[in-house]
Amino acid sequence: MGATASKPEAAESNCEAAAPNPEAASNPEELHPLEQKLVQQLRSGHTALPVLPHVATLALRLASDPNASVTELARLIDGDPPIAARFLSVANSVAYYRGWAASNTQAAIMRLGLASTRDLLFQVVYAASTQGLKRYQAEVQASFARSVIAGIACRNVCREIAVHYEYDYMCGLLHDIGEARVYRILAAQPKPKEGMALVEDLVRRYHAPAGAEVARAWKLPGDIVDVCAAHHDDEAKESFPVRLTMVADLCVAAVEAQRKGERGPDVAKFERLGVEEIQVNRVLAKLREPSAPSNM
Repeated sequence: MGATASKPEAAESNCEAAAPNPEAASNPEELHPLEQKLVQQLRSGHTALPVLPHVATLALRLASDPNASVTELARLIDGDPPIAARFLSVANSVAYYRGWAASNTQAAIMRLGLASTRDLLFQVVYAASTQGLKRYQAEVQASFARSVIAGIACRNVCREIAVHYEYDYMCGLLHDIGEARVYRILAAQPKPKEGMALVEDLVRRYHAPAGAEVARAWKLPGDIVDVCAAHHDDEAKESFPVRLTMVADLCVAAVEAQRKGERGPDVAKFERLGVEEIQVNRVLAKLREPSAPSNM
């Protein structure tokens, strides 16, 4: 996949995602009424955009600051009690446990480090943004669970290929955040008579540009915008973050397939993205460990 990964410039993106749907018919009247409503809502630019708490914005900045104050970040996290409680709970979960439980936020940050604290805060914020839908709550929760595993996969792939990449976990975690946004928009509309088949098709076709808009609204680094916009675009795989996220998606598909007793993605798909079979097997073995998330 390449030996190095450059540090991305914040707020710049190399992948285009301006159009609400590249597959949409040229004449809006040809669209299903539910799709017309979705396109209208997405083109407004603000519908169902989750708000990024200030503490997450600050964590994004402090993680790249060698002079950052752990005490300051802990104080800010504690200033948002719901986020602080969830952050400490996840920090002490099996996936992050390091032999001792952190008794407070500052201790958790000291154990995790600033970069992992940032990643975990965005996981907490993302999880909170998936709540309160009138419908499709189970589908959104499943999407979030897959995204957590994708984040872990990105991190482990980087370790396997010996690449230090600052936003490895965030690429996997946030690349499908547009799915929750599209589900939320659709949940506010009448149920289509076509049922979930139509809903799932709309989510599949619109989640990438919808997610890129979330990343831009949150002023995330350009690499995160790119992976949201282009993780299904084969022509974009020359971008390391996009290619990494594509590998993570294959890893998630492999884990899901094993749980269902089905055949997973062919190894050749991983190899075309620059990851060797032995590396894939080690990454998948880690994802299947008891400490890996299992609520998919």
